Amino acid sequence: MIGYVIRRPDVEGFFVRRLNRFLGVGVVNGREELIHIHDPGRLTELLRPGVKFFAYSKSTGKTRFYLAAVDLGDELVLVNSAVHNDVAAWLIANGYVLSGYEVIKREPGFDNGRFDLLLKSPGGGHAFVEVKGVTLEENGVAKFPDAPTSRGARHMLELVRAVELGYEAYVLFLIFRSKAKLFMPNAALDPRFAESLKYAINHGVRALAYKLMLTRDWVIIPVGQLDIKIG
Repeated sequence: MIGYVIRRPDVEGFFVRRLNRFLGVGVVNGREELIHIHDPGRLTELLRPGVKFFAYSKSTGKTRFYLAAVDLGDELVLVNSAVHNDVAAWLIANGYVLSGYEVIKREPGFDNGRFDLLLKSPGGGHAFVEVKGVTLEENGVAKFPDAPTSRGARHMLELVRAVELGYEAYVLFLIFRSKAKLFMPNAALDPRFAESLKYAINHGVRALAYKLMLTRDWVIIPVGQLDIKIG
């Protein structure tokens, strides 16, 4: 398979405003509706008033719709973080990243928390993977995070702990912006995460950045690995 197929959204609309971390307002079929946003980032460069979006209808919960993607005209940007682990597992299973590794468990426990994936390495060992979706791009540079994340910084230190215990450990940044040519941590916004990532890399954690494109047929196409620049 040349791409990862996601479920096709069944409605489209225009964004109005964001109410809180997981809730926004959009116009669908001429009416203002509450939209569930399954992405904790700020997304301020994407969720602008009037921007076109695609969503899924919902039959349960407080909101009638679930945001899937934003249409910037020249590209669709996935904003549904619920599928990030599925995309990462697909990339690994098809050899686009970590070729030869096998996903053996989702959300494996570690100490008092969890990572996103547990892999079996070609040599028979085990590797933990933490997956981060990236939707912020500035002048060809993809950046993470787009909002301060103490949780993200903690994950980097937990990956270091996994290395100390004899595991392989990876952080995989999934880049969902077509113009991105390079990945950097967003040190100006969240210096703590940037320092934690640098510390992790210096202590045996491997960072990977992989660029993907969402087509208008709702297929996520693998584009290729991006270089990572750490300050």
